[in-house]
Amino acid sequence: MLVYYLIQPWWRQRQQSRLDPETKIPEFLSVSQRQFIPSSEVVLFNLLHLVSRDFFLVFAKIPIRTLVQVRIDDTEARREVAKALRTVTADYVFVHPGTMLPSKIVMVESAEHDLEQSNSVSTLMKVICQEAEIDIIWLNAHKNYSVNELSEVLGLKEDT
Repeated sequence: MLVYYLIQPWWRQRQQSRLDPETKIPEFLSVSQRQFIPSSEVVLFNLLHLVSRDFFLVFAKIPIRTLVQVRIDDTEARREVAKALRTVTADYVFVHPGTMLPSKIVMVESAEHDLEQSNSVSTLMKVICQEAEIDIIWLNAHKNYSVNELSEVLGLKEDT
């Protein structure tokens, strides 16, 4: 009986903190799906997956800061690097299925990237990825790649 009185306040609070299954979204709020990959890159993503499926797992739209661990003793410098990398996203990441470490980053060149990422941020990303031994490969969004051509560009061409 004593245990009941000790646990009851905790249990009641836990029950109240859960959302009521009948909770409804207010009428003024509109929620819908949005495209994860831009329409212009869907074919490229499918081709990347096809070309690399025997070697890597392919992930899309991954923040660079989740792929590398940056250690800097200077607190101010660490803040500046973190701030610069906060908005940088890899278009596609090839991850080794055994180690789960990123091996390659594929960036798609487009007008959006030119506007979003300054040269200094792009240079910082290249330096950090180079130090982390992650290859960066730039692809043209407006070019139609064949399977063989893309395999060669990605360095996945099998020796025959």
